[in-house]
Formats: sequence, structure tokens, C-alpha cells
Amino acid sequence: MRFFYWTLFLFLFTWGCATTETTDRERIHPVYREKIEEWQMRIRREGWSESQVHSILTQFRTLATYRMEIQDHWDTPKEFIQKGFSGDCEDITVFMMGTLKRLGYPYPVRILIVHALFEDHALLRIQMPEGEWKVYDVVPQTVPSREARLLKPIAEFDERKVSWFGSSPSSLTSRESSGLSDRGIAQP
Repeated sequence: MRFFYWTLFLFLFTWGCATTETTDRERIHPVYREKIEEWQMRIRREGWSESQVHSILTQFRTLATYRMEIQDHWDTPKEFIQKGFSGDCEDITVFMMGTLKRLGYPYPVRILIVHALFEDHALLRIQMPEGEWKVYDVVPQTVPSREARLLKPIAEFDERKVSWFGSSPSSLTSRESSGLSDRGIAQP
């Protein structure tokens, strides 16, 4: 009998959690779909520009929810959607990279992994249509921003290539090649 109650408790607990997650996903997914359509129309009308990229990243930030993970797992875009558009820094960054690719962004987009003061962090590094590289922290503003001068590049990658920074990632050469500078990280 005890087994029956335990099974019933687990079923109700799991069912309740799944319902909450589905509600979040159902609430955000149509908004994301609308945003994709809106962005596609704007891109067809205006083309790509730095301000266009900045606007997309800013609007996307309002849809994502930061959720710290105890045991780190890099979510696929599908998993990120299933979790109600919530995840930690790399989940949000990977999804935003995929969104730009889905919109047909014709310039390189990379994920930049940096070591912050107490943790590693994922940033989005984007070549602008004008040729300049910008680094964006796409995590929603509820998370304290990181100061660029304290970040040390570890690795950068896209779907074709992984680049590792040397044993002294804070060297001027590594900082320049990563797009990090005294100007800081662009905030959408």
C-alpha cells in the first residue's frame, strides 16, 4: 500500500511540474514566433545593420529567463524551448545564436567562453555587417553584468571551428582577438 501512495505522489508531483512548464512554454512560444515573423519582415525591408542586431538581441532578452543550473548541461534549442525559454548563460547564448542563424544572418556568429571572477560565462560574439566584431551578454538583466576588464577568454567556437586561447588568456593579443576591450561588452 505504501508503494501505491508513493507512486501516486510521484505521478501527481511530476504531472504538476510538467503542467507548469508547458504553461510557460505555451505563453512564450507564440510571442517568440511573432517576434521571428516581425524580425523577418524588418530584415527584408531594412536589411542587416548593427542597430538591427542590437534590437533583436534586446527584444529576445525579454523573452528569456535566466535559470542557474547546479549540474551544468548545455541545452539544445529544442530543450531550451521545452523548458519555457529558460536556462543558464550558455543555453540562452546557444539559442540566440540559433535565432540569428534562423533569421539568415549572413555574418559569423560565435560563442565566446570567458572566465569571470568566480565562474565561467558564455557570451555571443558577432561580426557586424560593417565588419566590426561585437561581444554581447545576452543573459537577461536580472543577472549582474560582468566587467569586461575582468573577463579572460578561454575558447571561442561556432559550428565549424573551435579556437582556444593560450595559457595566458589575459594577454593583449588574446583580448583583442576575442573582441573584448576596455570599451566593455555590448549590452542589448
